[in-house]
Amino acid sequence: MAKKVWGVLILVLLGVLFWARPWHHPSKVVKKQGPEKVHVQVMRWSTYDQWVDALGTVTAPQLVVVHVQLDGQPLITLNVHEGEQVHQGQILARIDPRPYRIQVEQAQAQMLRDQQLLSNAQRDLVRYEQLLRQHSVSDQTMRTQQATVAADQATVAADQAALDNARLQLSYTDIHAPMDGVVGLRQVDPGNLVHVTDPNGLMTITRMNPMDVLFSIPQDDWLLLQSSETHPIVQVWNRDESVQITEGRVLSHDNQIDASTGTLKIRAEFANPHQLLLPGAFVVVRIRLRHVLNVPVVSEQALLQREGKTLLDVVRAGRVRQITVHVKARNGQQAWLDPADLPEGTFYVREGTDRLEVNMPVVPLVDAQP
Repeated sequence: MAKKVWGVLILVLLGVLFWARPWHHPSKVVKKQGPEKVHVQVMRWSTYDQWVDALGTVTAPQLVVVHVQLDGQPLITLNVHEGEQVHQGQILARIDPRPYRIQVEQAQAQMLRDQQLLSNAQRDLVRYEQLLRQHSVSDQTMRTQQATVAADQATVAADQAALDNARLQLSYTDIHAPMDGVVGLRQVDPGNLVHVTDPNGLMTITRMNPMDVLFSIPQDDWLLLQSSETHPIVQVWNRDESVQITEGRVLSHDNQIDASTGTLKIRAEFANPHQLLLPGAFVVVRIRLRHVLNVPVVSEQALLQREGKTLLDVVRAGRVRQITVHVKARNGQQAWLDPADLPEGTFYVREGTDRLEVNMPVVPLVDAQP
């Protein structure tokens, strides 16, 4: 009985394997694959830009530490707030003016006294001139009176200078903004005695617009920049290069190459109306080294390097052809080729070249231009 059961099971198994063979299921037979599909782009003559990135530091074009010009007087008031935009001539703070008002009044009184002495001497001189014509006084007396008038005039002139100086000292009790800018953190509170020699002053004022950025580029890039760009475009990006902050221009550069790094320091200027650039911030600077119009450009990832040659896979008549090309420049995304290498409109393989062979039939899938 057991032998019959095992025989039936074996027959069932053989039947299953027989019906599972491909010739009993024509619809499941694997067909031979056709030509390989490849992604291609059309070679166009277009604009080639070459940029270089550098780490830059934002610097203020003008920063002023506000100091007092009078020593040892108490600070009475601060008229501005931290972070406030101020304008040239605006009153920022005031120190005690009373001692300097007294000095002005003293100078005025002294000048008034000496003016009266001068007036009296001038009247005496007029009388002596009349008496001299009548031969009632000597010539020596006349000359002495003339000298007295001249001395009194000099004294009044000195008094005027002293009064002007006293008024100037009084004007220093109001501290004015020397320029337009933004006020920094205050360094002293009202009520404290302030001194001319205080190292931090009262506060700082920074000119925020425009703003400068200092950065360095390799000397070879500088030579390329000088030979190709008259007014290069400079862009500022945030540190992870995800957002472009603004665009500006090259302002100046150092007068020598840093021998230790082989780089040249450059200063660029950027409009900063919204104060997105703050002094001391680190940013990424992109400067355009080349801007060439109407040249043959292909995607750089399509180029192959073999046996010291630069090759490019192209599609002609449905088959892969491999040609040698001469690269004039690369920018990490595009390659600028010699115009004699291939005509405009040629289909070149953009990716997947590792699985292609020369003369291999392919189906080109045209990608949009990047």
